[in-house]
Amino acid sequence: MLMGKCPVCDGTSRSPLPASQQRWKTMLHGYDADTNTLPCQNCGGQTMRGQATGQVRLRCDGVPCTHEYQGRHAGRCYTIYTCLHCGDFYDIDSGD
Repeated sequence: MLMGKCPVCDGTSRSPLPASQQRWKTMLHGYDADTNTLPCQNCGGQTMRGQATGQVRLRCDGVPCTHEYQGRHAGRCYTIYTCLHCGDFYDIDSGD
């Protein structure tokens, strides 16, 4: 699997906190007050582990992917998300 630098965080694994989330920032998982950032939601921060890596799969044309995930229910509280462009996937089990 070929990987490239995440185009959303430019490989830093951190993304700026959106203005819409400023009021909740101290309650957000992974928030860093020194840099006012969150884990990148394109290269791993969106997964259950929440570990952004700064690396993403390459699309068929060789460009690092800005993911667009589509979810499908695979169980009562279990959802699998698959990128429409590169095939990357992750799952979320929210429990019962």
